[in-house]
Amino acid sequence: LGAPGAVALAVEGLTRNGNAQDPHAAVLDDVSLSVRRGEILGVAGLVGAGRTEMARAVFGADPFDSGRIVVGGETVHIRSPRDASRFGIGLVPEDRKQQALFLSLAVGMNISMASLGKIGKMGLFVDERAERNLIEEFRRALNIRMAGPDQLVSNLSGGNQQKVVLARWLALRPKILIVDEPTRGIDVGAKVEVHNLLFEMARNGIAVVAISSELPEVLAISDRIVVMREGRVTGEIMRSDANEETLMAMMTLTSKAA
Repeated sequence: LGAPGAVALAVEGLTRNGNAQDPHAAVLDDVSLSVRRGEILGVAGLVGAGRTEMARAVFGADPFDSGRIVVGGETVHIRSPRDASRFGIGLVPEDRKQQALFLSLAVGMNISMASLGKIGKMGLFVDERAERNLIEEFRRALNIRMAGPDQLVSNLSGGNQQKVVLARWLALRPKILIVDEPTRGIDVGAKVEVHNLLFEMARNGIAVVAISSELPEVLAISDRIVVMREGRVTGEIMRSDANEETLMAMMTLTSKAA
């Protein structure tokens, strides 16, 4: 993919205490990581490692107690997903049906809804031609297989539904895209397509953070990999130095060893 560029996103000392089971538990414990423009940073870890919690905190979906988020060298204050989007950060969540898609709406609306402010006339009315062009642009770019933009998104395959979520974010031209379990519940052919889309994003200068529970996937798509366990970053390794055994060892370190 070529050498990554400047640091696009840095998370420094991100800490969040308390969950529904234990108000004193460390959900995120001094998490620090960074990703550069044009780089795919893989985030590996077992269930409960804090990877999704980190992503949601960076995206403003969940609060955090201390730490800072730096975008393009500037400390930013993110209190909501709207703030994150304004700073060029997107999140494709792990549960697309519950957290990303509007299943009762058409494919086209699911793609264009986040961009309506940009394709409106005087901010009041949607430019329908511009909206159709936007939908068609990303249908072609992502090879979304659908009967037409008016088809219900609930009737698409899992792989095509995931492409719709990616299309919605790509239409906003993000600088940083966090993808949580990018290929969960989709077939092998669609997985390859989604991986190729992530590579294409990186080639276009987007900083990609890819969270995955599948070690072969982490190894296939990442330039660099961080490992989380029990809310902490327990290691970092270049893809060229990593294999499933080294990652599993880093993922299963005891707390004291970490």
